[in-house]
Amino acid sequence: MSIKNCAFLFLIIVFVISTASARAEEPSWLFTVPKSETIKEGHFDIGFIYLDFGIAKNLEIGIHGIKYRFPDTNIAIGASILPIGSPYLVFSPDIGEAELHIGVKAQPYIFFAGIEVPISDNMKFIAELNNGPTAGIRIIPQKNLTIDLFMYFYLYEIYNVDYYGYKYRQIKKVEDYSARPWIWIAYSGKFE
Repeated sequence: MSIKNCAFLFLIIVFVISTASARAEEPSWLFTVPKSETIKEGHFDIGFIYLDFGIAKNLEIGIHGIKYRFPDTNIAIGASILPIGSPYLVFSPDIGEAELHIGVKAQPYIFFAGIEVPISDNMKFIAELNNGPTAGIRIIPQKNLTIDLFMYFYLYEIYNVDYYGYKYRQIKKVEDYSARPWIWIAYSGKFE
């Protein structure tokens, strides 16, 4: 059975299991795009690829780097090695039921964006544009547990770095793209 078939089968099983409505505290990142919100002080996100902690009000630190949210705003600044790869600024304007996250970073492809659209109380569709497009779903099978199933599309040899900076090439073929399926799991909790 191929990886795509296994991922699809797993998605169906999780969808069937997750029929109960669960309102969860979710990670402060989409797949590769940060939200402007930070983990609350004394709380944490732990799992596969999460190890982040709210160490003070509006300040988090962990595997995703460091992020600070300006008080009473929807704006945050941060620095991340994984997955952004540079310092960044993110803004999450209020657009109603869906959530939009747009930002700028130092390198490559200066802009990034992500959107979350609720499908049900315990499932969201997420799409991103950050070093390539990403799309998938976030499933909340029980309170404070999230399962992310997504495909990351990227270009081979998107840029070359030399003394003068980036040299972008024109995209001519669909074959230039490669797709990778991913699954990330996070538990969001708080220290007692």
